Amino acid sequence: MKVLVGDKVVTVNRGELRVYVANPRTLEAEAGLKEDEVKLDLELDKDYIQAHKKLQELVSDEAGRFKGDTQKNGASIGEEHNLELEIEKRIYKDIANDLEEILKDAPKRVFLTINEEFANEVLNEVDKTLQEKIAKVIKKDYVKLDKEELLEKVNS
Repeated sequence: MKVLVGDKVVTVNRGELRVYVANPRTLEAEAGLKEDEVKLDLELDKDYIQAHKKLQELVSDEAGRFKGDTQKNGASIGEEHNLELEIEKRIYKDIANDLEEILKDAPKRVFLTINEEFANEVLNEVDKTLQEKIAKVIKKDYVKLDKEELLEKVNS
């Protein structure tokens, strides 16, 4: 399945989302004779800032440092939270929300390349009826590829 004029290619990793639109590369493609002769033009480039930050930058104190209410043995009675996991879940939810907006606005098909580490978590958050617009899912991190190489990978 090849990318045709009007399709979108979305690349996602943990910290960035890019949306490309397939525009005609030749006069034949523009006339509708050879719709697969396309070039990708960047439409959106979004960073997920929290994904780039270290945990120490997001919290002001480490768990267990508070001297407040303690039990008889001196241990803190505060709950232990897995903040890193919560931040990851929030990032995946943000990516899924952005992906849903892209799918709603897409006039044609969408080709998705997404990092294999979290592809299932993100796709599980996306509305099932919107997922029908996704023509192909490639579970690879292609965010840093140039446009020509990305088009080759998606078309192969």
